[in-house]
Amino acid sequence: MKPNTRHALLAASAALFVITAHPVSAETDVAGVTAAVNPEASAIDRAGKARLISLGDPVVRNHRIETSGVGLVQILLADGTSFTVGPNSSVVIDSFVYDPEKNTAALAATMSKGALRFIGGKASKASGNVTIKTPIGTAGIRGAVVDINLSGQTPDGQPLPPHMTLVYGKEVQLTGNGAPQRLFKQGFSIVAGDGQPRVQRTPPQWVSGLQQVLAGRPGQSGGASNAPTEQTVASSTVAQSNSAQLPSDNAIPVPTPRPVVTTPVEEVASASQRDVGTRPQVPTGPVDPEADAPWDGSAQASAYIDNGGDVRFRPVSGTLSVAQNGNFTGTFGQLGLVSLQKPAGTETLTQTDVSGTIGSLGSVSGTAYTGSGDFIAYFLESDDSSDPVYIVGGKAADAREVFSPGQVYRYAVERDPINGGASIGGVQVPFYDDGNFLAGESTPMRASASDLYVGGVSGNGVAARLLQGSISISGDGTTQRSRIQVMAGSFKETAGAYKMTGRVSGSYQTSNPTSNAGQAGYVETLGNGAAADQVFGANGEYLVLGSGEMYDIEDRLDGYDTVQIASRNDGVTTAANRSFTGEIGGFSSGAATNMWTDNTELFTGTATFTFNQAGGTFDGGINSDSSNYFADFLGGDDYDGYEEVYLTDQLIAAVDSSSEAYMVSSAVVPARIFNGDTTAAICNNCDFMTWGWWGKASGPESFYSVHLGNWIIGKQPENSALPTSGTATYNGNAVGTVLNDGAQYIATGTMTSTMNFGTRSGTVSVSNYDSKNFSAGVNFGTGAATFSGNVTSGVASGTVTGAFAANGTDPVQGIMGNFTVTDGSWGSTGIFAGSTTGVVP
Repeated sequence: MKPNTRHALLAASAALFVITAHPVSAETDVAGVTAAVNPEASAIDRAGKARLISLGDPVVRNHRIETSGVGLVQILLADGTSFTVGPNSSVVIDSFVYDPEKNTAALAATMSKGALRFIGGKASKASGNVTIKTPIGTAGIRGAVVDINLSGQTPDGQPLPPHMTLVYGKEVQLTGNGAPQRLFKQGFSIVAGDGQPRVQRTPPQWVSGLQQVLAGRPGQSGGASNAPTEQTVASSTVAQSNSAQLPSDNAIPVPTPRPVVTTPVEEVASASQRDVGTRPQVPTGPVDPEADAPWDGSAQASAYIDNGGDVRFRPVSGTLSVAQNGNFTGTFGQLGLVSLQKPAGTETLTQTDVSGTIGSLGSVSGTAYTGSGDFIAYFLESDDSSDPVYIVGGKAADAREVFSPGQVYRYAVERDPINGGASIGGVQVPFYDDGNFLAGESTPMRASASDLYVGGVSGNGVAARLLQGSISISGDGTTQRSRIQVMAGSFKETAGAYKMTGRVSGSYQTSNPTSNAGQAGYVETLGNGAAADQVFGANGEYLVLGSGEMYDIEDRLDGYDTVQIASRNDGVTTAANRSFTGEIGGFSSGAATNMWTDNTELFTGTATFTFNQAGGTFDGGINSDSSNYFADFLGGDDYDGYEEVYLTDQLIAAVDSSSEAYMVSSAVVPARIFNGDTTAAICNNCDFMTWGWWGKASGPESFYSVHLGNWIIGKQPENSALPTSGTATYNGNAVGTVLNDGAQYIATGTMTSTMNFGTRSGTVSVSNYDSKNFSAGVNFGTGAATFSGNVTSGVASGTVTGAFAANGTDPVQGIMGNFTVTDGSWGSTGIFAGSTTGVVP
């Protein structure tokens, strides 16, 4: 005879007490107990022997729990974790370790079918310590309530894709099946089963449907042999302590009203996790999510500080608190007492005019930015001085939590409200304060200023890598002027907290090669003065970025050139698709101007980089065939002044601040320079190849400068992988540098090629390239999947060198290479790329 309900619950509690009474530092077979059971549900041991599960039964590690079409089981583990397993489901607790004394736990489970709700205990609050393997990937769960539904249909029989839903809590990551996906906002799901996993807003019927399934059916009692009735409750003594008492005798707690926050509803893409809409019902149970500690008022001011006659731009820490008049007040070292207008709190980035006083400066006024997580950033100037004061506060976010290794985030960089800044066609150019990025801009379609791209990485004390680029090419031929700027940086751990530091380089040139001017600068985040990561907002939505000239990075005599707020746009978050691994090679070109003689020489060469996928970085360099001209990027984690960033195969950048060298992929700065300024793509369907710009300044490190040289890389197949018969036609474009009777400028043209795999020969032709057309016959290499040949028509002389590029399935899907051509006082060097629709027999 089964025990009654009270005895069964006591038995379950006693079993759980036995588990929790002693640390499970080494795994034991018993992981938990069944806290509710609606038969039929079975436990199948390692030998394949099945037994029916009853309320209070132990849950044994590596025993498979299976439910019938009407079965339900709730599993309660010693750390407070619970699984509610729905009908037609199969779950195994693979591993469970819990030490209550150290307050640590780890859990691994496997779910092969059905549906369940996971409510996290101690194990899920330790980052990375809960994993659930499923047919659609492995879920890593941290501090969350998660629904996993693999059943394939709704309760009323409608089709339902496999998915995971963040019902409540902090984070879910899905890996192992396509690009990694991450949920950090409740009300969103990772959907699989119909191609690449994706993130979308959770339809309300998905949550309500699963709740209906997990609630059981009429007549079920959760395993109790004597289900309570209305008569049972009426004859109990509950009323004596509750509803039968007069209100005066029964102190009823009165809830404290919460402030109402009104936030505009935004139209966002399906992958956005900003506006979560209606929250699904959150189940009660042993979840006990840890409440985030409120902001403690920590803030930091950055200003010119006189320290015994030594005036420098210095940080000064303090604490902001709300005074009776509603202002923020606090004392910040030599700046003295601060009293500033406190803007109303907001959940999205909001800009407000403010004023106040600072002890050593008197009256101040300016702009304040506010946002989620109590974020506050003041941009102030005194009434009798133009020297700026910046004060940053708010609760710091955890950089490791914010920047998932599987994602690439985009932050829009706001204009500096004090120093202004540059723009291209109305688009803000970050980290630049010299007015127009290219004065007299006449062709904005050839210009681009990217958002700040941030990608999470793993290992080596780095939480994330960052890059940003801006480019403008104005005019044609001998009247052309151009400028490029590249920033590469990383969020590195310093003194126990993560701070972003970056390097900036670039170059400017008119059509006169000797006008080349480089730049070297730095970018860094500003923090709140506490030993905390320098990223703000409830989910890391905000960065405060200061930039300056490289010569001042140590002395700080001149302060920041710009200070800018960067705010994240969750609607354009993408997966970090990195397929490059090991050494990837290709081709380069450029024009080098000698700083001593002012002579300019065209050259071709190679580009070779070694990629680190997990670390989001690389090293390598660009070299001329003669080795006279080069740019090295040595790995910023090991060499000061270098930053190399690899976010995706198409988002790559590097800076060497010592020689003012830079390189950046075209996808970061997509200027429309091809096909009559209509597209930035060098060829169609060519994402398996990556091309871009590079350059460096003359100076102590080198005697020459390069402005807007080119490079291209791709995965080159083995020579044996090439077809032995058939032909293929390739279409694409060429881009390069022209020297025309002393003038230097960028030119583009159309590239076509025909390759005969039977004769191992072909042609490469470029047309409408600065009014020139030229063609070369090429022969395949003997030991590699390469080709080369001489230009035979259109110009006086020239050479073409190239290689085939594989797209993962077709070893000859693309071609890439470089060329050099001369025709009297006209000459050019550049790169080309093209793709084919297939090899024709």
